[in-house]
Amino acid sequence: MEMKGFEKLDIDSKSIMLHYNGHMLATVDYYNYKVTLFAFHDKLIEEYYDSETKEVSRICTAQPADLKKYLDKIDINDLIR
Repeated sequence: MEMKGFEKLDIDSKSIMLHYNGHMLATVDYYNYKVTLFAFHDKLIEEYYDSETKEVSRICTAQPADLKKYLDKIDINDLIR
């Protein structure tokens, strides 16, 4: 499926596509959300899971500023040994 088709899907279908066809890169706790970053069709996509409602509330393309919240999760110790 191309990105144009993906963008037209409802939020539940997008979530399924990401979990089965995307590559999960990182997950962070961000306010009351669990945010998962996926690589999908040469794009970085964020999925916001609301911990209170137990539902995916938002799926969007990650912008450069959005990536800052993942910096603490990057471990480069194996690269510098």
